[in-house]
Amino acid sequence: MGDKIVTLTTTTYQHAHIIKSLLEIEGIYSFLKNVNAIGGGINLGVTVRVKSSDLEKAIKLMTSIEEVGLEKMMKKSKIKNSPPQILLPIDFSDYSDKAADMALDWAILLEADINVINVFFNPILNTLPFADNYVYDSSLDKMIIDMEERAEKNMKKFITKFKKKREAKGGENIKIKKKLLKGVAEEEILKYSKEYEPSVIIMGTRGKDKKAEDLIGSVTAEVMERSKFPVLAVPEDFKYKGVDNIKSVLYLTTFDEADLVALDKLERIINPLDLKIYFIHVNIDSKKWEQSKLNNFKNYIEKRFTNTAVEYDIIESEDFWVGLEGYIHEKNIDIISLTTRRRNLVARLINPSVGKKMLFHTNTPILMFHS
Repeated sequence: MGDKIVTLTTTTYQHAHIIKSLLEIEGIYSFLKNVNAIGGGINLGVTVRVKSSDLEKAIKLMTSIEEVGLEKMMKKSKIKNSPPQILLPIDFSDYSDKAADMALDWAILLEADINVINVFFNPILNTLPFADNYVYDSSLDKMIIDMEERAEKNMKKFITKFKKKREAKGGENIKIKKKLLKGVAEEEILKYSKEYEPSVIIMGTRGKDKKAEDLIGSVTAEVMERSKFPVLAVPEDFKYKGVDNIKSVLYLTTFDEADLVALDKLERIINPLDLKIYFIHVNIDSKKWEQSKLNNFKNYIEKRFTNTAVEYDIIESEDFWVGLEGYIHEKNIDIISLTTRRRNLVARLINPSVGKKMLFHTNTPILMFHS
């Protein structure tokens, strides 16, 4: 049985967001239910909700807040929560270079550190038999040593070039760290991200020329699907012209509470950029009630994104992809953003998520959040 979602406290809009930030720093998942603002009322009655398994820890934090004071706790948390971190997995390909250029520009704007990682193939993991009898091939030792030496050489070359780009952009204050890992790429990236806790993971991907049978096996797609941290996937065919030329983000919404959680993360990631956000829902079954949900959603957004240009729309289309791609081209969208829902392994294999399918349908970068 999964955790129940319970109410921790109900407070003002401003205090609720501060409490949410403090909870996140302590590793406590939470989201806000804006009781009145979402319904179009006054700016009061924002409920902070957490998992029942986190309730005891959250209550202790609330007690500390009452003793020390909310403003002092927030000042303390800012020190603890800085600087932001960008995780950059690479495989030394051309599309990795494109993702790296984007990560560097973003790091300079966010004043974030960058941790570059490469996972090199481990042949032992892919040669273990199912039979009881197994004779170890001693030649594998040399193969592993050769692969590790090649990875170290490639990493050194990449970091040297990457640091030169950093200096050329005036980002000398940006720290660049590196890490080599051995194993299955997606598994090692996910495991390391839990330790590193990045603000965002930025990765390259081959894009829409990928064969359909390779969809499940894509490293980027797997990380997008399973990471609890935001993932920005940069397609191979994306024509990156610098962060200054990124002007718009399309956020695919279903108008539910999971979107509100993702929007807090979205705001922190894109805040340094002067972007316009398009909040879009693709309606393929012509349910008219979606418009009323959009109106309530707008009330929340107008209070949350006070200094950001926003636009709302419902795309009526019998085909999801046709409707979405037409809108992307019409509005010249630079980044697509959406929230994916966690599903069990069987469901993921049989019916890949919208985000995973989208990764192979577009040449536009995708920013994925987990609900």
